[in-house]
Parts: sequence; C-alpha cells; structure tokens
Amino acid sequence: MTELVNSNSLWCDLLVTALETHGIKYACISPGSRNTPLVVSFQKSKKIKCFVNVDERSSAFFAIGLVLQTKSPVVIITTSGTAVAELYPAIIEAYYNRVPLIVITADRPQALHNVGANQTINQVNIFKNHVRGYYEAGMPKINKPSLFGFSKKIMHVVSESVSKKSPIHFNFPFAKPFEPSAGTEEVGEGFIESMHREFSKTILHVYYKHKANTDTYYLGELLRNSPRTMIFVGNSRLKEGVIDEIITLAKNLKAPIFADGFSNMRFLKKTNENIIINFSSFFQSEKIRKAVEPKLILQFGGTPVSEHFLEFLKGTKATKVSIDKYGDIHDPTRTQTKVIKGKPDWVCRMLNDLPSLKPKEEQKEFLRFVLQIENSAQEIKDLFLESTSFPFEGNIINTVLKLLPEESNLMISNSLPARDFDCFAEYDKRIKIANNRGASGIDGIVSTAAGLAAQSANPTALIIGDLSFFYDLNGLLALKKYNIPLIIIMLNNGGGAIFETLPIGREANVDFLNYFKAPTELDYKSIVKGFGGNYKEVSSSSSFEKEFKNAQKKKEFTVLEIIINSKTSQNEREKYWTVLKAQVEAECGITD
Repeated sequence: MTELVNSNSLWCDLLVTALETHGIKYACISPGSRNTPLVVSFQKSKKIKCFVNVDERSSAFFAIGLVLQTKSPVVIITTSGTAVAELYPAIIEAYYNRVPLIVITADRPQALHNVGANQTINQVNIFKNHVRGYYEAGMPKINKPSLFGFSKKIMHVVSESVSKKSPIHFNFPFAKPFEPSAGTEEVGEGFIESMHREFSKTILHVYYKHKANTDTYYLGELLRNSPRTMIFVGNSRLKEGVIDEIITLAKNLKAPIFADGFSNMRFLKKTNENIIINFSSFFQSEKIRKAVEPKLILQFGGTPVSEHFLEFLKGTKATKVSIDKYGDIHDPTRTQTKVIKGKPDWVCRMLNDLPSLKPKEEQKEFLRFVLQIENSAQEIKDLFLESTSFPFEGNIINTVLKLLPEESNLMISNSLPARDFDCFAEYDKRIKIANNRGASGIDGIVSTAAGLAAQSANPTALIIGDLSFFYDLNGLLALKKYNIPLIIIMLNNGGGAIFETLPIGREANVDFLNYFKAPTELDYKSIVKGFGGNYKEVSSSSSFEKEFKNAQKKKEFTVLEIIINSKTSQNEREKYWTVLKAQVEAECGITD
C-alpha cells in the first residue's frame, strides 16, 4: 500500500523535525511563493516559534535581536531572488559580531537560471564573504540514501552555526508544485513515519578546541616580566563567569581594567575600583596618553569604540596580546603582537593558577597612577553632568540607566549614541547592553531591538538617533504586530550630527547641511501613530522621567522624541573635554 506525497513538503517537514531535534526554537519568516514548502512546514511546528516579517531586511535584523536575547541560533527563511539580497546587511553584522544565524533561502531549479525566469538570481554562495559555511540542499529526492545525506547536511549546518557563532547559508531549490495537497511521489506505507524517526534521533556534534598550553605559558612569562600591565575589555557578550575570571586576574596582577562602554562590565565599577570607565575622555590628552605607558596590554572582547583609545594603542610601545575564543582580530591599529585563540575564562583560569604571578612594586604604582587619573576625571565628569541642562545626551543616557530596573535590556544605536554611551555611561545595576557593533551600521537598529525585546520578560529600551530611526521604520511593524512594548528614545539632532564632530564639519565652501547632515524633517508623531505606537515629544528632564515611567506600563511600543540642538551639544562636549584634560594633567602632575 502506498500514499501520495509532495516531495517538497516532505523534504521541509523532515528539515523542521531535524531542527527541532537540534534545539532550534525560533524562526523569522518572510512570505513568498518559492519558499511555500518551507513556510508551511515551519508554521506547523509546535516547538519552533515563528515570527513573520514581510520585510526581509527587517526580519533578518529581528533575528539578530532574538539571538542576542536567547543565546540560541535563529532560522531565517526567505523566498528567491532579490529577497535573498535583502538579508545581506544583517548577515554582515552577524558575521562580524559572531551571531549564529541559519539562513535558509528558497531558490529556482537550475534549469530556470539564466533563462529570464522571474525572481531568479545566482544565489549559490551569494553571501560567501560573510558566512562561515554554505550548503546546497539539492532538489528534494524521496529515497533513503538522499534523505540520510540531507539529514547529515542539516546536522552540519546547525553545528557550524553553533560552534562558530556565525551565519550559515542553506540554499533550497524547489520546483512546482509547492502545496502539500499536490502529490508528486508515491511512498510505501510507514515510510514517512520512519523518516521522521530517523530525523528526530540525529546527534548534534559541537566541538570547541582549547589552544595548547604553550600560549598560556608564553603569556605567563610576559606577565612575570611586564611590570606595567593593563587589561582592556571591549565590546563583548561575556558570561558572568568569564567576567569574574577577568576581574580575578586583574586583582591578582594589580592591573587596571579599561572597560569599554559595551563591555557589559561597567556595572561592577562600584565594587571594583580598578575598573576604568573615563578613558574615552582623558585619553583625548596626548600628554596623558604618553604618561600612561604600559609594558603589556591584554585585550578581551572587540574593537574599542573610542577613537582616542585607538590613538593610545597606536602610540604605545607596549606588547599587545588579544585573547579571543575564535582567534578573531580586533585591532584596527595593526599593532597587536599576538592573538591567542582560546576561551577567555579558560585562559584566565590557567593564568590565575600559574605560580609566581606576584605584582612588582612598579605594577602597584602604575595602578595607583591610573586610578588617580580616573578619579580626577570622574569628579570632573560628575560636576559637568550636574551643570548641563536638558537635553544633553550624556544625562539622557544616565537617566535611562537609572530608570531601567535590574536585568533590563538597553540597545544603543551606532553613530553618536554609541560614542556618548562610551563616554558618559555609568551604572551599578545588571543591565544587558546590546548593540550592532559588528559592522557598526545604522540600518536595522529598530528591528534588532524589537527582536531583543520580543523574548524578554524584562523591559527593553532603545536609544537611537533620528537618521537611524528613519532608516529602519519598517521595524515598527514587528512592534505593532507582536505587541512588543519597546521604549524608543529618539534623539532628534536634525540628521547626521556625527559629521559635525569630523573635520568635514569645519570645512569652508562645503554644503554641509544638505550633503552630510541631511536632515529628514519628518513628522515622526504621525509615523509612530500610523504603526499603532505611543508617541510623546519631551522637552524637560522631569517630563522625560515621567513619560519614561509611563512607557514602562504600556503594552504597546512608545517613542519619546527629544529635539536636540546638535551644535550646542557638541560645544558642551568640547568644553568638557578641554576642562577635563587641563585639570587632570594639573592634578596628576602630567607635563610634557
């Protein structure tokens, strides 16, 4: 006895069964025709939660947010043609930020390529420069050898995405018919059930390799012979245990930890005085950069946000060693001596266990000197922030941090918000700081924050500029559709205000306003209301705090728009940095 099945549908049903078995819990789907078999199979799943986003670019960034929140790989599904290309910005971000995505794209059969068929492009390894694996599913073939091979491909796709923390591309060509009711092949009785059993018992193999001990001993020798050691922790999603190991190492070494705004370490400043957070400001002084002359710099995490810290790294003669799980290079200065491939917590534990890592007096004096600079800068910053009036961005950032409860999420957009956060943010609560600093683009920020908030039981806020907000207006649709109560603080400084901080902003005979700052002058209130969101324009610190607290009680998303004079804000920053540099130099006895 036989039964008639649609080969496309069975192929995709078995795919879903395998992905469920491998622990996949989320999928982001954009509707289409060619991906019909995939969509139908995923929407039947009881174990994979599906989010439908009609805009592929938004959907892919939404998936990044889901991964940042859940620490679980997310599947992205799209139809063929230019829809596939729409995923590329998010894939680039995921590649550089080590975000595990399983990118499943529908495709035409090879016979329909290069003959003028609609929605048909060359999708073979289309993302090859920004994925860490590509697999071609092949046309569905309903026989045991082909299905067993298909099962192995699925296992490799998931294991590579998990172990490499990266996007993997899985391309699926389909021929018509796509609908489950349109039978194409006959199979024997019990065949389908037996295949589902096979696909549900596959084992996922994920391998992590530790670097040989020789690297750790090399680092131990450096530490024993480097009396002025400092640690830098950049953009990272380090687990709490890893952070604890880094802090223990720093205490054992009597070394300062320079914590980037996106290190997710600054909340520990109150209980760990050797965490340094004001270097983005005090390293604007060339004299201070020269005075803080370490012999060894250990780096954990990504590239610094601060350009002035990069100038410090470029100018110092210190030996620079980066410890990275994947051996990635985060060094635009191209001055690092060595990259050690290994889990940071494992490397730190090995170093903490090494004998004879007792800090010399010169190391202790180095720490005292750095702390003197830090404490001086902190006092100046506190006085400055107290004296500035609303709506200075540094105060807005710290107000948000103050009002968010413990274990909340805060997404920081790129461009000026990222730099202001790095420069001014300080807090003593466990708040998850998220960002898209992989490629640091301004696209997809709203969608990423939406994905971050979608699977969180705790409040989520987003601080974003007006251009970044405009660039991802489609992301508001997901907020409306899934009733995601994201709180968006939109700092409207009239376009690309970051260009005012660059030399081009001071050039004569340049139409700076129209060709660089490019203000949108949109009615954001009407746009937000059109997506069913709450909107308030706030013009004072008291109204901002009131509306932010109200937004935390809402079931829909809220946009709080703050109009900012970008030139006034930049003048405030420059005055602050000028005073800080001169005063810290004087108080710490730093001269030429």
